[in-house]
Amino acid sequence: MITLVMADEHPATRAGLRAVLRKAPDIQIASETQDGFEAEKLVEQHQPRILLFDLEMPGPRPAETEK
Repeated sequence: MITLVMADEHPATRAGLRAVLRKAPDIQIASETQDGFEAEKLVEQHQPRILLFDLEMPGPRPAETEK
């Protein structure tokens, strides 16, 4: 199973992506959020294989965080 965290500030965009991704039998959406700050927490909590991230939303981008 491929786990995924989705981060996008637009609820309609997340809903559309969620509808498409739910059709994939091997993808599980672990969580979703509307900003980079919460995305950091969710990635740490869920340890997804994929982070689907809108680079134009509020908060830090993945490349800007230190691990």
